[in-house]
Amino acid sequence: MKKHILIFLFPLFSIGQDYSTFYVKKKIDANVNINQNVNINKNVNINKNVNVSGNVKKTITTIDYGQLANANAQREANKLEQKRIAIEQAQYNDAKAREQAIILHNQSIEIAENPVKAHTYGIPWPNNWNTDYWKGLYFNGFLSYTETITVPHQSLFQNVGEWRWENISSDGITTEMNHVFPVFNYMNYQIMSWDESQKYSTRMQYLLEYYKNNEKPKSKNYKKDKDGFKKALKRYEEICDSLDNWGVWYTAREWSKTPWIKVNEMQVVQNGDSAYCHQVEVVKRTVYGHQGYRVKIVWEDDYEMAISDMYRSEYNGKVFEFNVTYKADRNSGLTFEDLEGRRFYLSQFIDKHIATKKLTNIVYAEPDKYLPKRKSYDNEGDYQESVVKWQKKFQ
Repeated sequence: MKKHILIFLFPLFSIGQDYSTFYVKKKIDANVNINQNVNINKNVNINKNVNVSGNVKKTITTIDYGQLANANAQREANKLEQKRIAIEQAQYNDAKAREQAIILHNQSIEIAENPVKAHTYGIPWPNNWNTDYWKGLYFNGFLSYTETITVPHQSLFQNVGEWRWENISSDGITTEMNHVFPVFNYMNYQIMSWDESQKYSTRMQYLLEYYKNNEKPKSKNYKKDKDGFKKALKRYEEICDSLDNWGVWYTAREWSKTPWIKVNEMQVVQNGDSAYCHQVEVVKRTVYGHQGYRVKIVWEDDYEMAISDMYRSEYNGKVFEFNVTYKADRNSGLTFEDLEGRRFYLSQFIDKHIATKKLTNIVYAEPDKYLPKRKSYDNEGDYQESVVKWQKKFQ
């Protein structure tokens, strides 16, 4: 049920790769005045010198977000004009069906001018989650909850399954919104900084290796050294307890620093592939009604160029996340400037969509008293076998 997203793990040395220099030479004029509420309709006149085809690769020194937004709105208006003609020519079963089609079309025109209205005309939708429906919810720290979202207007985003919403622009930019299930720290993992967690992980790896290579001490092997047996058993059980409670919890602020991502370097990503990271940028945003962060990661690999926005907030031990990616094929003729323009055009709607999601009627999970404990078994093999049996009740 969980979605896999692009996650940068660690940097690789790279030289001679043919990747974009857009973010190396680009400079954004901080004093530029951007009108984010510009009125666009199907009759708008776009300056003929504005390239909206996406077929010209170039390095620029400034980004005119307002101009890019206008171009995106015009493309949407062009698509809607074709739909209007289709509505006029279509045959309907009754007048009500025709009227509904006209209403949806008029809403679509407003949304093309101002994508935030895809939220205004969206549909509030409560989703009831519980462990009867999805037993894996327990591992996220919940037994049940109601998650309320606003389903976007169908003219802007379509639900393409597996909690993924998609928008494809007329010039070929795909925008994906990916749901991430909330998580509650029901195991009471320690809150650490990134540096602390790295030292902690090194220590735990050492203990894990010791545990794998040593069986539980037996009294018959210490017949002449009872104190030695007690000390060995105590040490073994302390190591087992430490491994059983192995876990780290990052605050949203610590997570937003993304210290594991190195800009201008190749990175290994979650699926084992590699990607080149051009830029990381962090701003504050509201996520599930709580103050959080949006981390922008600009990257490309041998096949795609993309901007990923990762949202995260934390409240009372709960973590809320959401992921958005704007992407295009590298051989499409599109540029990062095109991606930036699409992101600017859609991001106000997406920010609002994520900010208004909420969880209610929460029933929290607790550590299962039947979860196997390492110290109760003679060796790792026996312990792992018991864990597999225990996990079956959640399948």
